[in-house]
Amino acid sequence: DLSVMLFDLDWFKRINDNYGHDVGDQVLIEISQTLLQSLSDETIISRYGGEEFLVVLPDTSHDSAMVIAEQLRLSIAEHIIKVGDVFDFSVTASFGLYTLTHQERACIVKNYKSILAKKAQSQSSASPLIKPIATQRAESQMAFMQKLPSDICQRLISAADKALYEAKHRGRNQVVSANHMFAEKNGSIHSLYKNR
Repeated sequence: DLSVMLFDLDWFKRINDNYGHDVGDQVLIEISQTLLQSLSDETIISRYGGEEFLVVLPDTSHDSAMVIAEQLRLSIAEHIIKVGDVFDFSVTASFGLYTLTHQERACIVKNYKSILAKKAQSQSSASPLIKPIATQRAESQMAFMQKLPSDICQRLISAADKALYEAKHRGRNQVVSANHMFAEKNGSIHSLYKNR
């Protein structure tokens, strides 16, 4: 399983507006340090844009990822930002999470291989019957490398992003699972690759 978490700091614009961009930068640095201290070395952590962060948890089940997200949310909320000796404050964060299960990945691979096979079949009917051996090898290597759609990462992030916006809609400072959202709508991310 592969879990993807997207979160952003609640009302961050107010921090920049009220305290200035230097304090906003300090908040981003301290939150980054909280992430580094809280997560394992295998975790991929990235500032995704502005006050938004992307966390990729390889080999992490949905239940474990939800626990990690909730622990991060609490760590961020409990962290006190001290601005010199003048004042201090805390921030909260809204989280969206999506877990691509091993079973879903297998379905995507199967569907995508079927799509690639149909494309190859239509291309071969329009091209010469005999292809040079070097071209055949290159094509088989390309097919091997294209086990998953090239836009799969963006789709996973997009699923987590939908859950993040739902967390904001529900009042912020919480974790929302895209898996649960998809289950309520009776679908999953691999359905996005069917009939393409």
